[in-house]
Amino acid sequence: MQRPTGITVVAILYFVSGGLNLASSCFSMMVGSWLTSARPGYVPPQLALVAAYRGEQAFWLGLIGAAASLFKLVAAAGLFTLQPWAWRLALIGGALKVVTHVLAVTRGAISPAGVVGALGNGAALVYLFTPHVRRALSGVPDLDVPDDVPRMTP
Repeated sequence: MQRPTGITVVAILYFVSGGLNLASSCFSMMVGSWLTSARPGYVPPQLALVAAYRGEQAFWLGLIGAAASLFKLVAAAGLFTLQPWAWRLALIGGALKVVTHVLAVTRGAISPAGVVGALGNGAALVYLFTPHVRRALSGVPDLDVPDDVPRMTP
């Protein structure tokens, strides 16, 4: 079966966004661990508790984001090659990224790029549920029978 153009677009977007999200998630984990272990020399003593709390949140959000990004990168490779397991991984990766964006909104830490990411991931999730995408990723070979060939009816 020929890969639908939309799957190619989603796979490329998953490659790009997965790589960028992985980099930003690793940065978030790094900053979060730095803030969590903040010593009085690094942060004023009055802010040490707040910095540790915010640092712990940033670390865990970064860890969840890194896991979702890895799901998206593996799913992108599977989508590009029309592997049946890629559909589930793409759903998991996209759903995890939507969850991280929603968590960022509840924490007041959403950016314009986060809004675009949430909308893009939501659109990709909706697209993955369309019938022709499900058929393309089902693993069942498509029978391209010309219309002039008589078919047997049961």
